[in-house]
Amino acid sequence: MYSFKTKNPKIMILSFLFLICNLAFATNVEDAQVSMHNDSSFESADVATSSVASDEEAIQAYIKEISDAFMSVDLPAKCNLPTQYVQPTFHPEKEKDLFGKVSDDMPIFNVDVENDSTRSNYMCLTFDSAYINTYTYDILDILDEHNIKSTFFMTYEFMEKNPEQIMEIIKRGHEVANHSTTHPDLNKAKDSKVVKEIMKAHNFIKDLVGVDMCLFRFPFGSYSPRTVSLLKNMGYYPIQWTLDSVDWKNTGKDFLINRFKGNDDLLTGGSIILFHNGATYTPAALPEIIEMIYDKGLKCVRVTDLIYQHDFHIMKGKQIKGQFATTDE
Repeated sequence: MYSFKTKNPKIMILSFLFLICNLAFATNVEDAQVSMHNDSSFESADVATSSVASDEEAIQAYIKEISDAFMSVDLPAKCNLPTQYVQPTFHPEKEKDLFGKVSDDMPIFNVDVENDSTRSNYMCLTFDSAYINTYTYDILDILDEHNIKSTFFMTYEFMEKNPEQIMEIIKRGHEVANHSTTHPDLNKAKDSKVVKEIMKAHNFIKDLVGVDMCLFRFPFGSYSPRTVSLLKNMGYYPIQWTLDSVDWKNTGKDFLINRFKGNDDLLTGGSIILFHNGATYTPAALPEIIEMIYDKGLKCVRVTDLIYQHDFHIMKGKQIKGQFATTDE
């Protein structure tokens, strides 16, 4: 399997382009998307179709476009991507690649912690930050009061306007993660656009606090095998959610609390819960929701404390420790 271990950025870029070239043959830009969440109205242009004369010219134009996109942003000198976290689309000839087959080109929706004594009661509260900054400090105070560490997925547009909030989030022991630059539907963007959307936000945090982010959440929850594969080969773990609080609908405190009461079975070890720092009723409902979580003996941690960063596979969105094992027929 491929792994970026070189510190030479030119070699890393060439390696990535080789993988992308394979991806061009193995996937299509119209892969079925899974759009599970829509916290705002949005418009995205359809992916432009190629007007070049031949397949060879199309491939060369594609490679140049991706190369130009990478040259226009500063890539981290070293990617975080684990060797075993590689999508099967890059190895279509390896039909018996069991690890690849079960990965399904999916993000991490939850984590299998049942048999892991070190994290069997771990779960995550996560907060998407894209448009509104009004309630960040209220949420941070509530998390402090309940001794909770969390993960904030931020867009570049939010980061640029609120660097002081980023510093406060980090100061209080939480982590910041990537939520794109402009919050587009990445399934409707060309690969070069996906690269720029991710890396502009990445480089902002790198320049601000010296951290290479490694967690990404797709805007609107909209992903496909194509975009997931691109993301993973930039050194990112794609993080989805087990339960969407739907706080972005701003339908009231009671609605939020009842949503969790009605989905009690999803509040378990390994769960990832989605909130927004700009939702009106989240600060009011959060303390009662946290008490529900604590009553079940669960502990809220950062996403990087919950997920397995090496030696794992993904089965239908669940991250499971170790490689997939099967018996020969």
